[in-house]
Amino acid sequence: KIKYPLNMYADLAFIVPDGSKVGDSPPPKFLVFFDDIQEAIGAAKFLQSRLPVGLRDKIKWFNSDMSATFKEKEYEHMCSGDTWGLCMTDSFGMGMDIPDIMSVVQW
Repeated sequence: KIKYPLNMYADLAFIVPDGSKVGDSPPPKFLVFFDDIQEAIGAAKFLQSRLPVGLRDKIKWFNSDMSATFKEKEYEHMCSGDTWGLCMTDSFGMGMDIPDIMSVVQW
């Protein structure tokens, strides 16, 4: 159940454990789907803030405004594990096949 105001994204905190440090195991790969681009960006920034500065690029937002080149590269980064998770609109889910996604959240 949602406990906090939606614009805080605090209910997503379970995805990135408190006190994450460089050298810790990454969280299981995840996707969080949003109906709104700005919400996806806000949530990604919230989750990034739970990581050390040097790891914040491991969580990104993804939407239809991104270039085709970005989308292709980000798909590759998700497959390889260079990116741990994405906050996105349904534009990512169309035709993507990444077998090791462990969590999918519909916000």
